[in-house]
Amino acid sequence: MDSATVVVTIVSIGTAKGCGLLALWLRLRWRAQQELARQRCLAGALGAAAAGGRLEFETSGADGHRLRMRLLPALAAEGRGGI
Repeated sequence: MDSATVVVTIVSIGTAKGCGLLALWLRLRWRAQQELARQRCLAGALGAAAAGGRLEFETSGADGHRLRMRLLPALAAEGRGGI
């Protein structure tokens, strides 16, 4: 094997490993942003409910994994019978 082949092989292996690590880092970053967005949404909904609003939940079974949440502000909750 000549030196050019060795260099190309080492660079190729290093590039493949680097791209793999970059992909994993980007995926982790995306998941962290999604989780943060969910936490902000939930914190806002709970804060509104604590201020006198009302939360209505609708869930589905394990096959659909669906959860619907509707937030009624304090004024609308009072108009519909309160809490």
